[in-house]
Amino acid sequence: MKTLRVVNKGKKTRYRLGVEFPPNQTVEITVSNREYLTVKAVRDFEVEIVSEDETKQSSDIAETDAPSLGVQDMTIDEVLQAVKEGKLSVDEALSQEKAGKNRSTLIDKLEALKEE
Repeated sequence: MKTLRVVNKGKKTRYRLGVEFPPNQTVEITVSNREYLTVKAVRDFEVEIVSEDETKQSSDIAETDAPSLGVQDMTIDEVLQAVKEGKLSVDEALSQEKAGKNRSTLIDKLEALKEE
């Protein structure tokens, strides 16, 4: 999440992400990375990042420091085998799969394993 200070340098009021940006006035909003790109793409906007949430970045760094198995690079059988061997937890495999390829067959099998 980012907090932005946006100034509309144009002559018309612009509306982005449900927010009104009147001409030549400063508006502060908090947005995600994707929403930041939506605001930054407007030619008349002058965008300044006021603050950036560090929690997501620090968790990404923590994930890269610890050796973890990438579910996205594995087949369904390899993922199930890694979970059964204890190399990967069911919850971790589920969260990685839902965030990545979102294979319904694998998600169903992992949820069945979780219930056991």
